Amino acid sequence: MKLIGITGMPGSGKSAIIEIARKYNIPVISMGDVVRHETMKKGLELNPENVGNTAVELRKKYGNEAVAVPCLQYIEENYNNEEIVIIEGIRSMYEVKYFRKFHPLTIIAIHSSPKTRFNRLKSRKREDDASEWAKFVERDLRELEFSIGRVISLADYVVINEGDYATYLNNLEKILKMAMENDN
Repeated sequence: MKLIGITGMPGSGKSAIIEIARKYNIPVISMGDVVRHETMKKGLELNPENVGNTAVELRKKYGNEAVAVPCLQYIEENYNNEEIVIIEGIRSMYEVKYFRKFHPLTIIAIHSSPKTRFNRLKSRKREDDASEWAKFVERDLRELEFSIGRVISLADYVVINEGDYATYLNNLEKILKMAMENDN
């Protein structure tokens, strides 16, 4: 099984991979969903603080690859016969190293400017998205503490998402095809 990891700062457009993966019948596992699920299991409201604190607590409790452990377990239990599985939302080099211990992993980074990402988050209105600039910056800094910047900078491929959505999807699909064909 080959893994393709999608990374990028909040609001960069990572979840668009789901739309493209559907065309190729490739399963997509969201690491953010794992953290949101853990937040709800604790009976907490989904908001930026609670979800962020849950991510930090998971890493303190299980180590820096905390979210990768249940994620990979889920993949191996449910998608063991798949040739390719996409993991959306890789945030740290610890997670990258953990996944690579067990499977080949190619990383695709999605990049958008902070201003573009903030405007997207405000308009998508997911419970754990910040609608104030200060909270947005606080979340970005927390993500950077997880070493997401290193994952982005060391990615195998980078897709810029600043223009129109159709162009972005087209570019993302081209890169995904390259990642699928590349043997790591």
